[in-house]
Amino acid sequence: MTATALLAVTTVRGSFLQKTTQDKIYTKAQATRGEKQYTTVCATCHDPSKVPAGKKPGPALVGDAFLTKWDGRTLGELQDQILTTMPNDGSVVLTEDQTADLVAYILQANKQPDGTADLKYGASSKDIVIKK
Repeated sequence: MTATALLAVTTVRGSFLQKTTQDKIYTKAQATRGEKQYTTVCATCHDPSKVPAGKKPGPALVGDAFLTKWDGRTLGELQDQILTTMPNDGSVVLTEDQTADLVAYILQANKQPDGTADLKYGASSKDIVIKK
């Protein structure tokens, strides 16, 4: 087998083995915990119906705009951005577990399927690709 053919086979295999948000990577219970975080920490900036009058809402976390922006990026990127920058007023400091729960809720709200094991924060999430 030539090097080019081997590379093509490896690339094809890699694309089939790449874990995505469609692979049932969080649990319903975890998403429920994350929904509580979203309601108390995130909604006043990211849910247009809850943003105070005169305040510009933060980027959508649910819907086509969110999925289009994050499609093809890793879950690790999303988790890191939330953990290190949100909420942007510094009023709350989320733990890694709370961040993973929050991301599970965001996945559920975006109709990504749930599974049997909780999503973890860290290295393993850096290999999971967000898919529309």
